[in-house]
Amino acid sequence: MIAPKLSFIKQCLSLATPFAASNSKLIKLCTKEAQSLRSYHNINSSFNRCLSSGPQDPIKYKQLEPKRYNNVAKQLPLSKLPLDVLNLSMFRRKNKPNKKKKRIPRLILLQNPFTWLMTKIDFIVLRRVWDSSFRERDFKFGTTQAISRVTHIISEGQLGELNGLLTKPARLSLVRELDRNWGERQRSLLALNHGDIQISSPRKVYFIRIADKKFCDVDMAFLALKWAPINNIDALIFTEIFARFHREYTPNCIPEWTIAYFKVTRFEVLRR
Repeated sequence: MIAPKLSFIKQCLSLATPFAASNSKLIKLCTKEAQSLRSYHNINSSFNRCLSSGPQDPIKYKQLEPKRYNNVAKQLPLSKLPLDVLNLSMFRRKNKPNKKKKRIPRLILLQNPFTWLMTKIDFIVLRRVWDSSFRERDFKFGTTQAISRVTHIISEGQLGELNGLLTKPARLSLVRELDRNWGERQRSLLALNHGDIQISSPRKVYFIRIADKKFCDVDMAFLALKWAPINNIDALIFTEIFARFHREYTPNCIPEWTIAYFKVTRFEVLRR
C-alpha cells in the first residue's frame, strides 16, 4: 500500500522539477522588467516635477539660450542693434588718421679720390704728431652737432648765443650775411636736426705754425635734406653749409674747437 504511494510521489516530483526551473527563469526575467519599469517611472516623475516646479526654483537651460554680443541677442535684426555693436573694428580703422612719415631721399657725395686720400693722410699726421686723442669719427659727430646748434640759434633769432661757438670775426661776418640776404621766413626754415645732416665731409686740413704757436684748421662741408611746411604744404629743402673749424694746439691752451667761418652756400626748395 505504501509502495504505490511512494512511486506516485516520485512521478509527481519528476514532472514538477523542469517546470520549477523554467518558472524560476521566468520570475527572474519578470523581476528585471519590473526594475526597468520602476527606474523609467522614477525618471519620468522627476522630469514632471521639473516641469511643474514653481517660481521659487526656476530651471535655466543655458545651452538653449541664443548667443549674445554685448547683452544683445544675435537674432535681432541689424536695424535694431545698438550703435556700439555696429561700430566694428573695420569701421574704426577708417576713422584713424593716416599719418605716414614722408621718406627722405638719401644723398650721395662723389668726392675726388685724391682729395679724400690727402685728407686721410692729414688726419693721420694730426693724430700721430699733434693730438693722440683725435678720432675722425668723433670729430665728424661733434662738428655736426655744432652746425645743428648754430642753425637752430639762427632760426630762433637768438644770435647772442653764438658767443663761444664762433670766433668774433666769424660771428660778425655771419650777422652781416643774415641781415643782408636772409629774411625771417628763410631763417625759420634753416633749423637742422642732427639727423637731417646726412653728409659731413672733410675738405682740407691746415697745419699752421706762428713762432712757438701751433694751430690746426679743418674745412668741412655739410649736406642736409629735410621736409618742412611752406604755406601748409610740405616741401623738401636742401641745405649745403661750409664751415672752418679752428683749434690752437699751443701747450697750456684750452683744448676746444671753434667755428672760424660759417656760410650757407646753398638753400633750395627742391619740390613740393
